Amino acid sequence: MSPRRVVLVELAEETAAIPLARMLRDAGLEVVHVGHLDTTEKIVRTTEQEDPDILGLLGGPIPEGLAEALLGANVVELGEESPEKAAEMLVGGRSHTLGTPSDRAR
Repeated sequence: MSPRRVVLVELAEETAAIPLARMLRDAGLEVVHVGHLDTTEKIVRTTEQEDPDILGLLGGPIPEGLAEALLGANVVELGEESPEKAAEMLVGGRSHTLGTPSDRAR
């Protein structure tokens, strides 16, 4: 079985997307960090192209009309959660690797 695919979209300029992406990768998920996208159209187009199991939205307010445009998609609003809490939300529970720093941080 292939790992779950997560697309992370930043709705604000300053988010914890990079540490979160590393934690999710270390927990065995396939992560696509697309960076800052500010319009519904860009997010919908990216979601269609990447075909994720989960779309994680970090930071600012969700663009108007996004929920209607992504009917059936598994969208998780992470807001301003810490990377650790956001990783727990996306992984679906605690992972033995979430408390361990990424290889890059060691």
